[in-house]
Amino acid sequence: MKKKKIRISTVLLLVLLFVLFCVVAWAGWKLYRYYADYSKDRDLYSDLRDEVIKSEEKENETEETTKDYLETEEYLDNGTKKYRKRKKRISKSAPISVDWDELKKINEDIIGWVYFTGLPQISYPVLQADDNEYYVHRTYDLSSDTSKAGCIFMDYRMADDFSSPYSIIYGHNVRDGSMLSDLARLKDQTLYDEEPYFWILTPEGNYRYQIFSIFQCHRAADVFQRSFDGWGEDFSKWQSELKLRNSMQGDVKLREDGHVIAFSTCVPNSFDRTIVCGTYIDGDLITDLHEENEIEKKQLK
Repeated sequence: MKKKKIRISTVLLLVLLFVLFCVVAWAGWKLYRYYADYSKDRDLYSDLRDEVIKSEEKENETEETTKDYLETEEYLDNGTKKYRKRKKRISKSAPISVDWDELKKINEDIIGWVYFTGLPQISYPVLQADDNEYYVHRTYDLSSDTSKAGCIFMDYRMADDFSSPYSIIYGHNVRDGSMLSDLARLKDQTLYDEEPYFWILTPEGNYRYQIFSIFQCHRAADVFQRSFDGWGEDFSKWQSELKLRNSMQGDVKLREDGHVIAFSTCVPNSFDRTIVCGTYIDGDLITDLHEENEIEKKQLK
């Protein structure tokens, strides 16, 4: 009788050990797949950089001009002025260049490339779709729609040439540190003081921005609700309000007719978002499409 009880106990113990082994194996497999997915996404972007980033250059000062703006004029067939292009002067060149022909072959939705000079690991294509859901878990080459990293993408309401007064760009805070995860590192005052810049590269030109505000807000905050078709008092008040929310020390002059980009990424285990705002300061010229349209309307009246 005693031997029988021992035999039953041994069987139960073996069953429990087998179940435990299965649970551990299943958990290990899930963990492996979890990080394998991250690794796959990371390799995908690494391969893209190798393929399309053509060169890295030192920033070079270009020829100085005494004007704050460069102006060109275009005319209608009857000689009437159609519009005046009022653009900021060129003063810097981008530290990298990309092969736009190759990028457009991969996906026409790629509208730009973002590069943070103080965080060079943040170097990714920027995409835009007809809504703000399409690229949340879809890869830039459309090879997967279950990607944990997804894409960095522009809000669908904003101009795809980055000419809007205010643009919003979204990206995941990924556990392996890729995508926009390292934006929080800009809260280091030393880094913020030394390299508060990022570049937006596009087929039309390369634009440098200076970071002027970093803060946290709820995912349903007004940061995500605002959009502007043109400049004016409302936009001036809005960018001033963004500046007041800055959690860092420092002051950046904002132009009434400026271009502001707000990057948004998740805060782990929270409904909040980290927001990094930058204002266009130099690089290639951004055409003021709003001013062109207003001048053309006046000419046609």
